[in-house]
Amino acid sequence: MADVSDIDKYLNDYSQTEQSYYNKVRDWRDGIFLPVARFFNRIGVSANQLSFFGLLVLAGFVYYIVDRPYLASIFLLLHLLLDGIDGTVARVNKKDDMSGAVVDTVVDHTGIFIVVLSLGFFGLIDSNIGLVYIYFYTVMVFLVIVRYLLKIPVRLVVRSKALVYGFYILWAFTGINYLNVALLIFSILLIWVTLVSFFKVKDRLKGKRGGIKDF
Repeated sequence: MADVSDIDKYLNDYSQTEQSYYNKVRDWRDGIFLPVARFFNRIGVSANQLSFFGLLVLAGFVYYIVDRPYLASIFLLLHLLLDGIDGTVARVNKKDDMSGAVVDTVVDHTGIFIVVLSLGFFGLIDSNIGLVYIYFYTVMVFLVIVRYLLKIPVRLVVRSKALVYGFYILWAFTGINYLNVALLIFSILLIWVTLVSFFKVKDRLKGKRGGIKDF
């Protein structure tokens, strides 16, 4: 069974069926962002610093979310851009390790939490639907990571963050709000995947003692 020291190989929320596709996208993205990543490397900006700055950028999104949604959309896209660049910077700096994976995961989920919480606070979504979505989104990712550690195949992961951001941008530019419908559908899918993962992990660990590294 996987050792805890190997967690950097598993600390992501991609299913095995997505992994080869993700690797191709990552290589393509690295090719585009390589000049920028080298620039950040020269001036001493680390991947973790970019990750945290990308999180701070969301302050602009929250500030303009209702009054100037066009500007809020720019901050949201900048957040996504920095989220894409930080991995390239880490690989250029040869620091694509477990520490960076932890930072990236925490920042990523803090970002979606801030966005959904803000959408609920300003009345763009039903707060109850938003809370359900955030809860099952977080639990699903946790269980997927555990499944990787236990080598339980993962066939489906609900990848909805970028779509949620996209539906906000759609509202910002057209006034059409499908956010509640989208979050409701995503929540139903998340509940299903979460329950499947929960029972698979529960069954694998039934009667076991010790840490995950022992299995």
